Amino acid sequence: MAEKFVVPGEIVAIAEEYVPGKGTYESDGKIIASEAGKLALDTKNHSASVTPRNPITEPKKKDRVLAAVTDVKSSMAICDILSIEGATRQITGDSEATLHVSSISSQYVETVGSAVRVGDVIRAEVIQSQPSTQLTTVNGHFGVVLAHCGRCRSVLKLKDKSLYCEECERYEKRKVADDYGGLPAV
Repeated sequence: MAEKFVVPGEIVAIAEEYVPGKGTYESDGKIIASEAGKLALDTKNHSASVTPRNPITEPKKKDRVLAAVTDVKSSMAICDILSIEGATRQITGDSEATLHVSSISSQYVETVGSAVRVGDVIRAEVIQSQPSTQLTTVNGHFGVVLAHCGRCRSVLKLKDKSLYCEECERYEKRKVADDYGGLPAV
């Protein structure tokens, strides 16, 4: 397998010898680089691909993510993925994901709104990335890590395994992560 650095538009192989792989495409019988990176010509599988030096960051299955809840429907929450655990770059492309009511907890959850609310920041695991990103918070480490009071918008504190608003002196129910409050206010 031969490797060299290529740039977009560079002819990297002939279609009679190789098929286009990731980071390449075919045009007029030529395999052309679609991004800058290391060229890999796989002589065993007869494919040409380009591995970028600084690849884009997209959520993949099994990734742990932080996400903000942007909308709550009857059977799901719509979330905007803020970051991927361990990634050094910001997310590129579509960062919208869904959290289905059946993927919130191992216990029965009657409504999505009883577990998460708009504005909550959650830690979740990606269970599907294509064609759409789907999340789960079933594990105890996953769930709400930061929440605000539905009445006064103060940051809720963890008190007696429930979320408590010191301003309103009332409790709110959420599916709370085991380390709730470990993040700075967003």
